[in-house]
Amino acid sequence: MASSELLLAIDNSIDFLSLALAADGSLIEERHGRAVRPSSEILSLKVAALLHDHGLHLSDLSMVAVSLGPGSFTGIRVALAYAKGVSTGLGLPLLGVPTLDLLAWPFTGTTSSYICPVIDAKKGEVFFAQYRHEGGALRSTGECQAVKPEELAERLLRPCIVLGTGVSLCEPFLTE
Repeated sequence: MASSELLLAIDNSIDFLSLALAADGSLIEERHGRAVRPSSEILSLKVAALLHDHGLHLSDLSMVAVSLGPGSFTGIRVALAYAKGVSTGLGLPLLGVPTLDLLAWPFTGTTSSYICPVIDAKKGEVFFAQYRHEGGALRSTGECQAVKPEELAERLLRPCIVLGTGVSLCEPFLTE
């Protein structure tokens, strides 16, 4: 199933590994899972399995995309090293995408509310960014920030959908 535009996307910035395969702008498959072994041991195996299940090889790829963080430093570093190795080795373009953009993207065009992805920054803080709908796309309202969970509520533009792995840390401080 070779395609003229085949994209492999990798996100290893939060508590699980996510892979996606898209052809000509349409999602073929996405896989998510918590790793029982370090991602440095399984990333290449998971990518190979995803491609194999669709009759594809690394050489069929046209582009590689990878999350840039914020998030787990080790997870980001492993994913970046793998993506850079594949893209350099095959002469493919490499696209870096901020993690919070990835989390907000599925909400494009689904609501008129602001979108606020939140992830655990550890050490008692969360990373967050806010997005608004503009011209059929999501646009960031500012830079990614790290704040204490109790400070998030006062920074939110409303109405807002708050989502992501850091929501449970902020939930006691959020009201409708």
